[in-house]
Amino acid sequence: MIRALSFGIVLLLCVSCARGTPNNPLLPPGASPTKIPEAEYVGLGRYQKLAEITVAPTFGGVPFITFLEIRQAKESTTPHQDVPGFVYALQGPHQISRDDGERGRTLSQGDVGWVDAGSDHVNPTTKEAIWDFVSFRSITQRGQQLPYPSYRVLYQTGDLGTVPSGKQLVHQLGMITMDAGGRTSAHSHGGVEAFYVMKGTVQLAVNDGTRVKIAAGQGASIRPGAIMQLRVVGDEPVQILTYFVTPEGEPWQTNVQTLP
Repeated sequence: MIRALSFGIVLLLCVSCARGTPNNPLLPPGASPTKIPEAEYVGLGRYQKLAEITVAPTFGGVPFITFLEIRQAKESTTPHQDVPGFVYALQGPHQISRDDGERGRTLSQGDVGWVDAGSDHVNPTTKEAIWDFVSFRSITQRGQQLPYPSYRVLYQTGDLGTVPSGKQLVHQLGMITMDAGGRTSAHSHGGVEAFYVMKGTVQLAVNDGTRVKIAAGQGASIRPGAIMQLRVVGDEPVQILTYFVTPEGEPWQTNVQTLP
């Protein structure tokens, strides 16, 4: 009887070990019960592409990039008399209409649309609308008054590399979001990147030795081919509006397994 009872206990333990328990689950072959940390060059965040368009350059020579905040009065229409670029609807809906008969578009808050000559910005509401305008400009425009009733420059880059001739340009606008402890992957781009920090603070590291903190309300630009990484500084989540201008045929992004 004692031998039988002992055998039953051993059998029960073997079955439990084979099935695992909630506190000690059975793992597949090769799996570790201890979480292996990601390599430091692997990103811990999210990138969302908001919009992309491929167009021919509208000018030659040296460019720069601007991020503008534009306040539009209630129930008003503003003709677009500026360079082509992306509208990011920040507060309230934003209507883009065309004077050539093409169908317009209504942007909800957080949406993005491309505008060029022949477009109108319409605020159909009874409240002031706020929208960002991100664009690629010739340095001949630097310092000029821009054609908006009420605007401010959030960030503008220094002079960038000469616009390549004979190639179309891929314009892409995106949003990076990261929580505390987050980081982007270590990577490079085939074109220029410029970004504006909307919330939080990040450290930008570049393989030329650059190490700089960029807080909300500030921005930076990175030359093509440079290896870079962004890391969250502090406990506040980060939100970054980022803009890429890439010659057609060049890689948008290349992740690397090394730190800048």
